[in-house]
Parts: sequence; structure tokens; C-alpha cells
Amino acid sequence: MTLVCFTNPWGFVDNSRDERNMLKSWREGLVFFGFAGRFRFFRDVILKGSLGKYFLPETSDDNGMGYLMRQADREVSAREQRMWQEGFSQERPDFLQLCLEARMDGKPLTAMQKRAHVTLLIQAGADTTGTALGSTIRFLLTHPSVFARVRAELAAASDANLLSTPIQFEETRAHLPYFVACIKESLRLHPPATNLFGRVAPSPDGKVVDGTWVPAGTEITSNSYVVQRDPHLYAPDPEAYRPERWLEDEGNSKEHISEMDASAFVFGVGPRVCLGKDLAIMELYKLLPEVFRQFDFDMEEEGEFVVVGGIAYNERFVVQLKPRKE
Repeated sequence: MTLVCFTNPWGFVDNSRDERNMLKSWREGLVFFGFAGRFRFFRDVILKGSLGKYFLPETSDDNGMGYLMRQADREVSAREQRMWQEGFSQERPDFLQLCLEARMDGKPLTAMQKRAHVTLLIQAGADTTGTALGSTIRFLLTHPSVFARVRAELAAASDANLLSTPIQFEETRAHLPYFVACIKESLRLHPPATNLFGRVAPSPDGKVVDGTWVPAGTEITSNSYVVQRDPHLYAPDPEAYRPERWLEDEGNSKEHISEMDASAFVFGVGPRVCLGKDLAIMELYKLLPEVFRQFDFDMEEEGEFVVVGGIAYNERFVVQLKPRKE
């Protein structure tokens, strides 16, 4: 994500560590993040009043959201200074450059708006996508028959010269249907964002939802972790990891699969859908099959799927990778 957002990667992959304590600070700030995002009264009344200073993070903080905000300010300042000195403009701009060049009513973004956007770039995409990657790997390693079928599908596609190196997004989508089903099933059972995604019934008449009238101004929420375990939609085994449920040639109707797809809101739905959805899907479709094609896995600790502040991550999940022998 730092490569895409800031052109120069920060070294998480190359150095195999949490650079600048980013993930640690992000996770330490999740309780506040979830509470402020979930309770409108706290966010709209308390935080904006005289008590807000006792709750809001500060850039002087050594951890949590305040620390992430300081890193965002640092990236913005460094890029703006470079632009001032060199007239910096990229042929293929990163997200930071697009943010700095953005205009609202013909005016550049304010310092606070820049901080908000860049803080989001730092925190939003990396850990949630990492959770999806880790959950999929753990599900496959703990379901040997599924894992064996994934490996067989990869081998068959490779033998038929249907896969590039590295594997392309469209190749996974077109030639690895079972692997795609595994990713969908992993996201169904372990959605990285398990917060309550609220909507407010519109004025002046409210809204009728499933035959029930909801008064104007009333907040309506739903939770992907619950909805994606619906006992009717995913019958007879809503809690089971069974990728076959997503495949037509396994006896599932096209209509039912479409209904499951429509009911999955791992990334939210509507005009507030996750802006990074396509990027996350691309990472899952490109990285996962290539890793399984290139490496053998030894799971040292299964760990667990935990949720803090409406955001999930895999804790104590440890896997050793070894290059596969030809």
C-alpha cells in the first residue's frame, strides 16, 4: 500500500517488520476509532464540544491515531516541499499526489483535509487487506481437502499455459474459479470490517424497509459478520467453510449465487462503498494464487480472528513459507 500511495515503499515487506510501528499504532487506536464511528451522539456532540480535547488524538501522541496523523503530516510536508523545490509532477501519480492536486470549488484542500485523506491512505487498506489474505490462507491450511483442490486447479491451469508469472487478475478470475470461490467464502466468514454500517431514514417521510416503516432520522444498521451467516441464505451450513456453495457446477443455481453475491457487503454497499474495493480484490486475486503456486506452507500457530472497534485482524497466526521444489 505504501508503494501505491507514496511511490516509495516504507519497507514492510523487504524488512519483514512493522515499519514506524504503523500496524501497532493502528490497532491501539481501534477502540477509539470504533466508538467514535459507531455512536453519533459521541461523535457529533461530545467530540465537537468542550470535552472533545480530552478524547481526540493529538499529533504529539506516541501511539494510536495521533501517531498516524503525525506520519500523515510528515508525508504531506515532505511532498509539498519537494514540489516547491522541484516543481514535482509524476507521469504516473500516486494517491498522495492526486490528493495534493485535488480541488474543491477550485481551491486546494485544507491542511486538515490533507491530513484526513493521507491518514486514511495509511490505515485503511493495508491491515484490512492483510486480514483477508491471512484468513484465506488459514482457512485453506485448516481444510486439507479444499487446499488439495486449490493446488490441483493451479497445477492444471499452469500446465495448460493459462497463467502468467506473476499471475494476472483476469487469469485468476477466468481460469481459477475454485480459488475465487475460496476467497469469497473467506470474506463471507471473516469480513475484515465488522463494524455496523449505518444509514439514516430520509426526511420527511422515513422509509419502509422489508414491510416495516422506519421514521425519518432513525439510524438503520447491519453487520456483515451476521448477515453473511444468514441461516436461510447459506443453508444448511452457514457456519461451515464450503467454497463449493459459490459454484454453479456444484449444483447451485445461478440465481442463488447472485443472491449471495448481492448479500455480501464486506466492502459496504451503495454510494459509501469502500473506495479501495477494487484494489483489495486485485491484491487477493493476484497475490494469493501466486504465493500458493510458489511456496509450501507450514502453519506454526493457527492464531485467532479477533475484532476490535469494528475492525478485524488475525492474531498470533504464524506460517513458515518454503519455496516449492519443481
